Amino acid sequence: MSDRWLMKFGYPEYERLRTVLTHRPGKELDLIGPKTYEKFLFDDAINPEKFRKDHDQFVQALRSEGVKVVLITELLHDRLELLRETEGLPNLIYTRDTATVTPRGYILSRMKNALRRNETAVVEAALRQLSIPPFVKVKAPATIEGGDLIFLDDETLLLGIGNRTNLKGLQQLAEIGKKSGMRSLIAVPLPSWVCHLDGTMMPIDCDLALIHPRSLQTPANLFEDGKTNKKVGLPRFLKTRGMNLIEVTDYERQRRATNVIPIGRRKAIAYDGNARVRRELANNGVDLIEVDGSELVRGSGGPRCMTAALLRE
Repeated sequence: MSDRWLMKFGYPEYERLRTVLTHRPGKELDLIGPKTYEKFLFDDAINPEKFRKDHDQFVQALRSEGVKVVLITELLHDRLELLRETEGLPNLIYTRDTATVTPRGYILSRMKNALRRNETAVVEAALRQLSIPPFVKVKAPATIEGGDLIFLDDETLLLGIGNRTNLKGLQQLAEIGKKSGMRSLIAVPLPSWVCHLDGTMMPIDCDLALIHPRSLQTPANLFEDGKTNKKVGLPRFLKTRGMNLIEVTDYERQRRATNVIPIGRRKAIAYDGNARVRRELANNGVDLIEVDGSELVRGSGGPRCMTAALLRE
């Protein structure tokens, strides 16, 4: 991609989504059975055929809304060694975790679980095919996964600290932020039952967000350029930014109610099955496009997890 293309990338999660990188799961899903799903970080055993079908429908929903979907296997069709590598990586479907594209290039994650470490090599090869340059590669002992990064705006980044992203990762990201013009970094401690930050909250517009309050009870650390670091309650902080918060229950969080993929202001794609949340969003003017999540929810992620955003406007 050209420098001009990268300059068009917009941070806020709710701006118009134009291009995403995804992975259509293949033979690797056959690894997920009743005795192996925990080993491979899934929540339950799956029906591979139904899982693939539901993923195809999710991709079609994105395309129907004008989002360009770039598939890893199509980009790497002549890289047979890497394609064979994908057959042992069932979590590669969650491309969000592996890399985060910024106006300066991509931040390549370092995954917490060794089972996922080889995913980043596959995704990096795909990003190179797109001519997107590297910006930062997270180095050991730091771990950062993309599901823990949420951009409120061009200058404000939320970072979840917990099971997947550690304090060393926070230190590296703070240095990255200084290079990329970020003025505010908010480190959000996550409880043990949460995988990533996007499992607890998601902005749908500049003045609206989904949130699971019980996952965000511990005060966050606010680092602002030129100011003394301080503790803030994240829900209250969001309200001071003028955001209306739609709260989800424990059950709705487990059904990935917060893990939606915004594709434009007050427009998002979500798993079906959270009728109350859908009504609350509709009451706030949100157009929610639902896809069958009955099989996909058995994995360890939601719609946002399955998309690495390459371009927003």
